[in-house]
Amino acid sequence: MRVILAILLASVAAFSQIVVSVDESVYKNSDKNVFLAVGASALLPGMGELYLNEKDLVRPFVWTDLALWVAAIGSYVVGDRYVASAQNYAVRHAGFNGNKNVSLLNTVGSYRSRSGVFGQNSSPDMNEDYDQAMIRSGKKVDEEFSSEIQWDWGSSDNPESTKHIDEFKSRMRHYRVSRIVFQVSVGALILNRVISILDAVRIYRATSTKSFSQRLEFAPEFFEDGGGLLMNVKF
Repeated sequence: MRVILAILLASVAAFSQIVVSVDESVYKNSDKNVFLAVGASALLPGMGELYLNEKDLVRPFVWTDLALWVAAIGSYVVGDRYVASAQNYAVRHAGFNGNKNVSLLNTVGSYRSRSGVFGQNSSPDMNEDYDQAMIRSGKKVDEEFSSEIQWDWGSSDNPESTKHIDEFKSRMRHYRVSRIVFQVSVGALILNRVISILDAVRIYRATSTKSFSQRLEFAPEFFEDGGGLLMNVKF
């Protein structure tokens, strides 16, 4: 019985056909440089994928980056305009004589005056006057800002002056919102590049070397001169 099995196996080997098939996708980028892929993705997300011939995510990466650039630049420009608008408004309605320093403008919105409110009401807020607030906190009146810088929104008893300072605060709030949008957009731009870089590295690792996995598959195949056995080997 063992002799018969040995003869059959020898016959199979003699009349069988060996077919070797290779999956080209596992080594199609073996001639590419991973550092070029990473650099391309860092410069413009999606370009690393394009360099590695993986085009499915190129458009999403590029369009996302473009949208984020528009948001970042737009929010920065809008924020700068709000600061300029707030400064001009303070000049017009509070006699402000300072510059566009954001910290200074925030202070202008927090105190009604620098050295005494014109037409002070009968029971003023303890923090309506900036100089008095600094003195009470043990600081010098010119410790943070020059004493030459002045402003006066007027008495809180006057609805018009209250309306003016509220409008000024609103413009500064819009500035802060625009800066938050700008910071988030910049962070998203960086994140988009990190994701694209990691994706490019993943693609390169998956497509730059042959995957040495094999499968031996036997299937009967008949030829004109008789029966044969097909042996299919995949790497």
